[in-house]
Amino acid sequence: MRLTDEEKRILDGEQGYLASKCMKFLVAYGEAADAECLVDIDGTVDLHGSRNPCWTDDFRITDDEIFEAARRGEKFKVPTFANKPTPGFIVDGYEHCCTWPDNDPDYHKKRMDYMKPLIQMGMVPTLSCNYYLTSTYWPTAGTHCSWGESSAIPWCNANLGARTNFDGGFQMAYLGKVPCYDLHLDEKRKATVLCTYAGDQPLTTDMDYDLFGWAAGEKLGNKVPAFINIGKPTLSQFVKMNSSLNTGGQVRMYHIPGVTPEAATLEDAFHGEKPQEEIEITRDDLEKTYHMLNYATDRHIDMVFLGCPHYNIVEIQKAARLLEGRRCMAELWIMTSPGVYDMAVKMGLRDTIEKTGAKLMSGTCMDELRGQLPPYTVFAMDASKQNYYSTGHLYPRKTQCWYGSMEDCIDAALTGYWHGEWR
Repeated sequence: MRLTDEEKRILDGEQGYLASKCMKFLVAYGEAADAECLVDIDGTVDLHGSRNPCWTDDFRITDDEIFEAARRGEKFKVPTFANKPTPGFIVDGYEHCCTWPDNDPDYHKKRMDYMKPLIQMGMVPTLSCNYYLTSTYWPTAGTHCSWGESSAIPWCNANLGARTNFDGGFQMAYLGKVPCYDLHLDEKRKATVLCTYAGDQPLTTDMDYDLFGWAAGEKLGNKVPAFINIGKPTLSQFVKMNSSLNTGGQVRMYHIPGVTPEAATLEDAFHGEKPQEEIEITRDDLEKTYHMLNYATDRHIDMVFLGCPHYNIVEIQKAARLLEGRRCMAELWIMTSPGVYDMAVKMGLRDTIEKTGAKLMSGTCMDELRGQLPPYTVFAMDASKQNYYSTGHLYPRKTQCWYGSMEDCIDAALTGYWHGEWR
């Protein structure tokens, strides 16, 4: 990989041991990805707000290195936001989760303390899988970023028109650089597949877009599609679709003519070329996905989990209205980001929810927790991603999962019984 003279000096240690270590990681990563060079980040970075932020042990940044960098007053080079902590823990509402060690105040303080040096260096503690909704600062079209998280990657590329691969981390934030390959390059961003929704009913509900994303992702893999005939998704529906596109498949970039910043027209999406492939997603594909996600046999519900990706304030408001004045017969957790949690408290929504016996929390997902997990086997969820992850994360426990709309799931929490069905 070609380095500038400045980057060579960083690699050689002229800016210190930590900068050299970060550069060694970027070089190894770039060479593995066949990148020709690094690119300066002029957008934003996200990293998991927790200890040892790196995917590979050989290049792991240690706690001591982070603490020492913060003590020296070093700062991240670019605006940096916190994804949900890993390993997962509950930021708000932990006191009543009834699982250990997450309900232990000392454990909670210890986990929060781990993040203080990163915050001192400039990490904004959004602490959410959809940190981009509460960051208050977005990269603009054409800027280079380094993000992670399934729903976030398509949001950056397709919704904002900024540029990222799946690689957010400490090293990128510290040096303000990232390997320049794949979706940082114009030619890799163009659509190659024309993907048409050909259902006999339009996509209208959150669940429609969640199922469409999964079904499309399965057929597309990691190809870049242009979507047509998918209607006008709301913000919540975009987040659902983006998340499932990156779970059923690995769709990190797509075009919707007139919506995606770099695709005013369908011709723009394909850079004036013809599609290499055309596929259709039908209502039958959505129904097939729905039944695949419903792999439970027992309709008596132990636990309902909502908030994957983390609920926004409108979703919490809707859930509170469905619950108001009633009483839950099954355990119900609603997860959001810390910033939205604070809004829900101010609006009285947390009180409305918790009077029903449900719990409003922030910061993680149910099956990302460590230590004790909720002692249940029959779950209901409204997110295909969470449904899919539960089987692996809760292993070797044999789980049963029901999947449906928010309304289906809250009905299950209130009655203790699953009534959802394909409509």
